Amino acid sequence: MKTILKPIKNKIPQVLLIFICIIVEVYCSLTLPVYTANIVDIGIKNTDVNYIIYIGSYMILMVGIMALMSILSSYFSSTVFSGYGRDLRRILYKKVLKFSNQELNNISKSSLITRSINDIDQLQGGLGMIFTTLVLAPILGVGSIIKAFEIGSDLSWIIIVTFIGIIILFIIMLIRIAPYFRLMQELTDKVNEISREILIGIPVIKAYVRQDYEEKRFEKTNKQLFDTNRLVFHNVLIMIPLLSLILNVMIIFILYFGAYGAIKGSILTGQIIAFIQYSTQIVSSFLMLGGVMIILPRIIVSRKRVSEVLNTPLTIVDGEINQIEDNPILEFRNVSYKYPQSEKESVKNINFTLKPGKTTAIIGRTGSGKSTILNLIPRLQDPTSGEILINNINIKNFNLKTLRNKISYAPQSTFLFQESVKSNILIGKKNASDEEINNALKLAGADFINDIDSEVLQGGSNFSGGQKQRLSIARAIINEASFYLFDDCFSALDMNTERIVKNNIKNLLKDSSILIVSQRISTIMDADEIIVMDDGEILERGTHDELKKSCALYAEIVNSQIDNMKVEL
Repeated sequence: MKTILKPIKNKIPQVLLIFICIIVEVYCSLTLPVYTANIVDIGIKNTDVNYIIYIGSYMILMVGIMALMSILSSYFSSTVFSGYGRDLRRILYKKVLKFSNQELNNISKSSLITRSINDIDQLQGGLGMIFTTLVLAPILGVGSIIKAFEIGSDLSWIIIVTFIGIIILFIIMLIRIAPYFRLMQELTDKVNEISREILIGIPVIKAYVRQDYEEKRFEKTNKQLFDTNRLVFHNVLIMIPLLSLILNVMIIFILYFGAYGAIKGSILTGQIIAFIQYSTQIVSSFLMLGGVMIILPRIIVSRKRVSEVLNTPLTIVDGEINQIEDNPILEFRNVSYKYPQSEKESVKNINFTLKPGKTTAIIGRTGSGKSTILNLIPRLQDPTSGEILINNINIKNFNLKTLRNKISYAPQSTFLFQESVKSNILIGKKNASDEEINNALKLAGADFINDIDSEVLQGGSNFSGGQKQRLSIARAIINEASFYLFDDCFSALDMNTERIVKNNIKNLLKDSSILIVSQRISTIMDADEIIVMDDGEILERGTHDELKKSCALYAEIVNSQIDNMKVEL
């Protein structure tokens, strides 16, 4: 709860101003029925026009102050709680950026989107209502009860009966709808998840003519969400006429029994009018509290969902060392890794060394753990056993920013942000000049870029697979790093382009360590050391020529690709 309310701490002065405005507004509201009673019982009864004007001017002043206080409290409330939503999203966003692959697998991306938008919207609006209502309603209700009892205790039982009726109605409503609020949020997650899958998988859906199936799958979840929303809002909205009925019945009872009191002379006409006004304010205050009680379960659900993200323990934490010497050596020492909830280790007992000026390559069947090894180096995930060392120091002891500044990574799945070519390349080196950007593009073979300010559409949809890979390579090589990791990022390039780009990279990065993961022999055959993996373990290592003779799996891969290769093996 402390984390959820943390953004409010910086806004305490504005919150106090909201409370002051509400208190003044309530005070003015409580004085109006007394003025009304005085006008009726004194001014009209005695036909004293001056008294009516005198009291009426006070009423106008009170109404003016109420209006001003209401405007100010609305202004401060909108400012405070809009800022609260903004700041909470910023805190949530910063936390999510620290998540490792393990945390991202525990909470789905679609759920994170819902929590950062929908749930925080619920908290923002709900807390705004709670902060204002929990001040306004009790003061207004208690003050109105005191004033009503001062006027005529004989009619007080009507307020008590009305209050009991409203409480019973709210309890029934809460019992009926409270369980559905969490279901609504979960179904919203599911709708987002299905929508995301469909939008990403449109080419596959069209290719396999699966439109009807996906429409039915989406419609099923969408209808569940619709039915749940309809049930909740049906119950909430039916309360409006019921509460209106209760309020009007209360007024009828007050008029009926108040008339007897007026005939007997135990209560004045103006007092009956004031009693009705105070009774209406009492009921209104309970209605406001009831409104909070209705939305409270949804706020609690949203709070739990947001807190779950904010309180998720991080598996990847910073170390204390913030400096790495030049020309470092990276070593895998008996490293194993098992994905959460997996029974089998993805990689086990991995040992190899990356040295400056040397190129190491990893090859193997699909699922042999090649990409997992690359993810361990920048600490996107940590080994379950063994150590990864830089200059004989465990990488867990290094500050994450320090470690990752020494690593340049071109991932297997190329992702481009929806901005410009220049902004995408600057991710690799934020202070790079236009000349450096153009040079990196040239070295990566991205000759299709005529202007670095060219627009990149969402997901890089205005570029082909090979073009996106070359932009990703340019983004990686522009950075002056000690370790360059290339995860099968040459797969969409033709062999001639691949050869040119590889030569450019090798000449550029001659003093750095290069680790290449690939399925293609042409990509790795000139590496200083090739590691052959199978079933998560290192099967063999050596140069291309050595492995052709000593490793049956490597020879099998070579033979399967030899007809398509354009270079001499």
